Formats: sequence, C-alpha cells, structure tokens
Amino acid sequence: MTVQVHQEAKVIKIISTGNSELDLRLGGGLPFPSFILIEGDHGSGKSVLMTQFVYGALKEGLRTTICTTESLIRDFIKQARQLSFDVTRFFLRGRLKVIPIHMEGLTWDEEVAKMLVPVLSAYMEVTKDEYDVFTVDGFSVISVYANTSSILDFLTRLKTLVGEGKLIILTMHPGGLPEEAALRMRSICDGFFKLSIRTVGGKAVKVMEIVKLRGADSAVDSTVVFDVEPAFGIKIIPLGLAKT
Repeated sequence: MTVQVHQEAKVIKIISTGNSELDLRLGGGLPFPSFILIEGDHGSGKSVLMTQFVYGALKEGLRTTICTTESLIRDFIKQARQLSFDVTRFFLRGRLKVIPIHMEGLTWDEEVAKMLVPVLSAYMEVTKDEYDVFTVDGFSVISVYANTSSILDFLTRLKTLVGEGKLIILTMHPGGLPEEAALRMRSICDGFFKLSIRTVGGKAVKVMEIVKLRGADSAVDSTVVFDVEPAFGIKIIPLGLAKT
C-alpha cells in the first residue's frame, strides 16, 4: 500500500523494521523514503534501534550504508549477530557497507574535525547511486566541532537525498548540536523518536516517544516501551505491563 506525501512528488511506501511488534506500533513500519532522527542519551537504545531498522531494510532488499562512530566493522557485525540481527550475508554480498569513524584514543585537530560534516555530506552525495538507505550512528560525535552553517548545509543535502528516494537515519545525543541546528533537524525530519531510560518494577527499560512519523500507513503509538535481550534483540513491553 502506498500513500501520497503532501506537497511532494515522491510516493512513500512502508518497509518492515524486521520486528512485527515494532511495525505494529509504528503504523506498519518505516516510511520509505524519509529522514528519521533517533535522539537519546547513552544506553537508551539508539544504536540497537538503528540496527533493527537496518536489518529490516536489508531484508526488504535495500542496499544500506552505515557510518558509525560506535564500533569497527567486525565489532558491528558481531554485536548485530548477538542481538539476532545476522547481517553477515548482506555484508559479504555487498548489500551492506560499514564505514567506521573510530575516534577513541585519538587526538583530533579541531580544524580537521570541523571538516567531518562537509566530508560526510559530500560522500553521501557522490555515492548515492550505491545505497538506498544511509545511516549515521553517532552524528553528535561527527559534528562536535562543526559550526551551525555546515550542519544546516548538511541537512539541506539530506532533504535532497530523501527527495531522490533515499531513507536517511541519524542517531544523536540531546544537546549534541547547536540549538539552532538541533531545532532545524527536528523540524525537517519525517520521523522523530526520543529515547530514554526509565525504571519499571525495579527494572530499567527503554522508552521511545514517537514525536512524529509522517507517511505511516495507520495510527502510530505515541509511546513504545522495550527491552533489549541478547539473542532476541528488541522486545516490546505492553504498556499495561510497563505501568505495573
């Protein structure tokens, strides 16, 4: 099923996240193409949620590129497999490309670091024929020294790529961008998910607030509570149980 997006020529379809329970709460799955922003503190589940979305896209036959500041290629594939997202075959077949930006232990010259966002933007443009989905896990790290102007230019590039039929997914920490850039990003994104950690019945769980999701096939839950379990991945917790 497809739905027309208002004031845009593109047609949106819905792709599965690879998790039927999550699809149900997102109104069918993820709108494609679109720009999805996942925001949350460390440990709130941003990377796991992004990996779930990537896994679903790969199973839908979409070529995917991941730019990550969180892990190296081997580590990413291993961690994904441990959460039941076995992406190895997609990587070996060239359907998945992982680009690590490993900054731990390195002293970055500020002037060089300022160029990370423009370089990433240029890379996304010149390789756009090689991917359908592009994800950036840890945009706050990449943009730590970027000025507002370069970030706004990057956002303009993202919207152009979405208009050309791409799904773009970014994760970032709250307060990780200059306020003007952060407000602009939240405004132009098609999907905005805010993640946090809460304690329910003495157990810490992840809570996803779906601030907006344009192009969903049906009604979207405003709040999704989930846990992350080894060898299973994302496990949705019914709100009724979460409140007890």
